[in-house]
Amino acid sequence: MADASSLPRLKLSRNLELVGLGLYISDEDTLLIADLHIGYEEALSEDGIFIPPVQTAEMRALISRMVRETGASKLVLLGDIKHEFGDVTRQEWRETSELLSFLTEELRLSVSVVRGNHDNYLIPILKKMNISLYDPHATVGSSLLIHGHKPLPVEGFAESVKLIVMGHEHPAIVLRDELGAKVKLKVFLDGEYMGKRVIVLPALSPLMPGTEVNFERKLLSPLLREARVDDFRVYAVDIEAGIYDFGLIKHLRLVSSTPSEL
Repeated sequence: MADASSLPRLKLSRNLELVGLGLYISDEDTLLIADLHIGYEEALSEDGIFIPPVQTAEMRALISRMVRETGASKLVLLGDIKHEFGDVTRQEWRETSELLSFLTEELRLSVSVVRGNHDNYLIPILKKMNISLYDPHATVGSSLLIHGHKPLPVEGFAESVKLIVMGHEHPAIVLRDELGAKVKLKVFLDGEYMGKRVIVLPALSPLMPGTEVNFERKLLSPLLREARVDDFRVYAVDIEAGIYDFGLIKHLRLVSSTPSEL
C-alpha cells in the first residue's frame, strides 16, 4: 500500500522503477512518460461532450510529484503530447506551452520529446522553447525510446539496445466481480521482443482510461502485434492504492473470459 503522501513505486530491476504513471531510469536520471493528449477536452466539445479543461492541471501536479519523488533531472515525453491530428488548437497551443514552460523553468528539467502520431504541428512550439524533438526514436543509454505507432526502427535491433520503452497503446485492464460491476485500471506492460526487453507505459492523460489488454483485441502498435504479447507481464496502477503485479496477459485473458468463451 502506498503512503498517502507518496506515489506508488515498484522496482523492476536495479535501475528501472515504476513511479506513478512513469518509468524512472536511475542510471540516466531520466523519467519517461507518454500520451498526454493535451486539448482532448476541446475535441470532445466538438462531439457535443462538454467537460471543463482540467486534465492538464492534473497532469502537471502528477508530473511534479513524480519528479519530486525520483529527483529526476531529465524528462522524456514519449509522444502524443497534443491530441488533434491536424493543426494546433488554441487550447493545445496555450496548455502545451504553459506545461512545457512549467517543466523547464519551474521544475528545471531537461525536457525532450519523441514524436507521436498526434504530434503534427508540434514543432513550432518546441522550437520556440528550444526543446529537442526526436522522430522516430531517441536513445538514452542502452534504452531506445519510441512512441509505438510505427514498426521498430532498424536502430532498435542493435546489440547495444537492451530496453525498448514506448507508449501509444494506452494499456489497461478491466476487472469484473460476480455481480457484473467493473473497474478499469491503467497498466504497465513488461515483456520481450526480438531479444529486447519492452516496457509499455500507460497514458498519462486522465481522460484516456485505456484499451483493455485482458481481452482478445487487435493491438494498435505494430511492435506489440508482432510480439508474444500473451507473455507480457501486467502491472496495474492506482495512484492512491499502489502498483500490483497481475501476472501474465495470457492468464488474465483466461480468467477474464466468460464461461461461454472457454
